[in-house]
Amino acid sequence: MRRFLVVIPLVLLAACGSAQPAPAPTTSQVKGELAVLAESIAARRAELRTARFHTDGFASDGAATEVRNTADGVIRQDGGSVFGAFTLNVDTGGAARKIDLVVLGDGLYAHLDGAPMPEGKKWARYTAENSAEISGLLRGFGPSAMAGAELDYLEPTAGLVLRKASEQLDGVPVTRYDVAVDTVKIAKLLEDPDIQLQHAQLAEYGVTISAFAWVDATGLPLKAEYRFEQNGKVVKSSTTRFTDWGGAAEITAPPAAETIPAEQLPK
Repeated sequence: MRRFLVVIPLVLLAACGSAQPAPAPTTSQVKGELAVLAESIAARRAELRTARFHTDGFASDGAATEVRNTADGVIRQDGGSVFGAFTLNVDTGGAARKIDLVVLGDGLYAHLDGAPMPEGKKWARYTAENSAEISGLLRGFGPSAMAGAELDYLEPTAGLVLRKASEQLDGVPVTRYDVAVDTVKIAKLLEDPDIQLQHAQLAEYGVTISAFAWVDATGLPLKAEYRFEQNGKVVKSSTTRFTDWGGAAEITAPPAAETIPAEQLPK
């Protein structure tokens, strides 16, 4: 089973012609539009914590190989971490696989349909030391490798809002933001060295990144997307739709009796 996984400058206004101290700048004076958007989204996510999601992902080597995936499940935000339970369907050139995943703070649990397992076992538990291959799949969501990671690209110091428009999304009034992401700057903000290197190399190959967010009147994200483009062609993308914010989200480890450490899987 272990082998199956393949800124807008800030303008500070000062009062003049008065001996009185200048009033403290207001938020609108010191923060760019992208910073306000990112803070609003972060605040609403932290407040509601849970959501259901559906993700469509795509990646291509620019030639014949294409990988398409869909994911459906739930996420829960605990502090600065996001956990999830979902089903990931991956299609690589017509070869389809279905993987059930539970991502928690103590590790990652995976079940692959049809994979050989010891009798009575269904789940393999991976840790940071041996989950590189599965983590590679999860990075399709975005830098933080979890559903909703498309929002990771809304970094105020590495992006610029190019377009803002009012739209309807499933009958809900939303504001759509189109953001140009500076590939070099975003790379420097990423914590994982492998993902940082990957993004640094994108600039060398002429790959551009665009990010998109659809938020309601309260700043709650209902849809998020990123696109990597090279020579005018989309070579990688991910789009996530969020529903049922603040609803029930059961994300628990599988039964211990059905779980085996990944290093004990049949080879």
